[in-house]
Amino acid sequence: MRNKVSVWDRQTWSAIREVKGVTYRQIAEACDVYEGTPEKWFNGERNPKLKYQVAIAKVLGIPLRTVLSTIKDPGVRAAIRAAYND
Repeated sequence: MRNKVSVWDRQTWSAIREVKGVTYRQIAEACDVYEGTPEKWFNGERNPKLKYQVAIAKVLGIPLRTVLSTIKDPGVRAAIRAAYND
């Protein structure tokens, strides 16, 4: 079984979202998902896939170094770095 990679910090990112006034609609557009999906992520009903976590971090203005802080695998770090710079 593969380990799931996650940079998701629902509580912190939710607080950042609220302070910055980023809407669920803006997050949905950045992730290209149904408008109700981000609300489920932020309410804890579901967890976003890594590609959506990276997109959310970008929308929220979370620095790349913060996103990478818990990731040790160099391949995963490189993939996240590439996705973040798209």
